[in-house]
Amino acid sequence: MDTSSYGDFYTSQKLVNEFHMLQDSLPITMEDKDGHDDDNHEEAEEVTRAVALEVADANKTVEQKVLVRNIDILKRIFDTLGGKDRIAKIIKYVLDLLKLCVARSRKSITSWDPEVLQYYSKVLKQLNFRMALRHPVTIAKILTVAMLRNFESKATLVSTNLSLFRQILRFGGTPFRVAALWKKLLLTTQQLSSQKGDDISALATMNKIWLNEASLGDFIDLYYGIMDELMLMHKFKLWSHTGVHKWVAKHEALSWYYDILLGLKKNWCTLQNLKHAQLELEIQAQVKRRALEISSRLHGRGTSPIKRQLLQDLHVENSTDSELAERLASLQREKTVVYCDLVRLSFDFLADTTDVFNMKTPPGTYAILSLASGLTGFVKLWINAKQDLSSPAA
Repeated sequence: MDTSSYGDFYTSQKLVNEFHMLQDSLPITMEDKDGHDDDNHEEAEEVTRAVALEVADANKTVEQKVLVRNIDILKRIFDTLGGKDRIAKIIKYVLDLLKLCVARSRKSITSWDPEVLQYYSKVLKQLNFRMALRHPVTIAKILTVAMLRNFESKATLVSTNLSLFRQILRFGGTPFRVAALWKKLLLTTQQLSSQKGDDISALATMNKIWLNEASLGDFIDLYYGIMDELMLMHKFKLWSHTGVHKWVAKHEALSWYYDILLGLKKNWCTLQNLKHAQLELEIQAQVKRRALEISSRLHGRGTSPIKRQLLQDLHVENSTDSELAERLASLQREKTVVYCDLVRLSFDFLADTTDVFNMKTPPGTYAILSLASGLTGFVKLWINAKQDLSSPAA
């Protein structure tokens, strides 16, 4: 049997059909049935064991990664703007939730004893050891309320500054977005002028350059960037018109909403492509293993040249098996990252929905959704940073 027929293992569907035909055409003889079956069975097991050993070696090679400490991964994340933004987001919404819990605790204490709140400032000014001995419970309540109020004040200050810090990290991208759109506009003008009044070609040029997902993403980025930077300028008190502020705040939430929807669509399409690529690689691996098993059965003699050739090819193609296993592992990692992005954007979508439609939600709903989004985004950054540090190039 010519071994060249096994050279094109990567046309998966064609090979699957051929191997089905080979299996159906296996010769059935009555003479020496037991002896031939035993030989074929032993030979098939030998080839299968060899395949399993080679695949195991390939997987072991893939798993041999550089050991990376968690502190190194955290440092790699913190060294990026995206990492700083995610960490600041997590801290901000953790503080918001803690502040909410503290406020509820303080209100419950004052509801038990309204006089605590009534004489709060006066008692703290005149507090002394004798008063603490005479009214220990009341003084304990007053001190607790004082500490809770102080925590709320500090948490509010830190949370506000973290929000400002995140906006500063995003600031400054609008001029570059405008420059990119201007460059695309000049390209469109040049191509239209070269077509000399051909309406069909001009329409095709406009469709090719502007009516696509990339251009839509550019416009949404510009829309959101302008509104976000205007809001930052308002926080810096560079302008203070109340009506304009309401309009800008509304469109900031709306532009972010559009950006989230486009991100969900992109990540969903990416996920489908990754699943398809992973399926193709798995089919290639299965077809290769089945080809070796069928070849062993067709040539069941111990002195079969094809058997020796196939067992030899197993060692020759070890690098191919290793590369296939690495590609599968890489695709699985990319799928995990895309899943993290989808979950993150879903939480952002739910959180921004409350702003876009002015929905009345229980206190802390926005903070919980935003915290979940921040944690999921941090997991994505952690996976990417760990992979970068684990690669030999790092």
